[in-house]
Amino acid sequence: EEVKLGIMRTLCDVCESAAAILFCAADEAALCRSCDDKVHMCNKLASRHVRVGLAEPNAVPRCDICENAPAFFYCEIDGSSLCLQCDMIVHVGGKRTHGRYLMLRQRAEFPGDRSGIAEE
Repeated sequence: EEVKLGIMRTLCDVCESAAAILFCAADEAALCRSCDDKVHMCNKLASRHVRVGLAEPNAVPRCDICENAPAFFYCEIDGSSLCLQCDMIVHVGGKRTHGRYLMLRQRAEFPGDRSGIAEE
């Protein structure tokens, strides 16, 4: 069902097969539960790394302009999330130089968020 909806899970950077549920900023890695246990429980220093849960990829961000189509790009100058069509309309002429980034559609969950995927 996830593939039909165009929703992609982030794969674990260690095993490259299981869906990642955590992100470790110190290691710059997305990890599944099993690999997180192996990597972060092996020594005292690694166990101190702060990790955040990766949210379920169910809420696809919408374009800030048309508010209907899925957003694929983020413009750092305008501070907007844009679909392909609106990006082409907005970024003409001199605005083509705006730095735009592909959105990866991966939300992070922090302590206090309403659903805790890290607690699974």
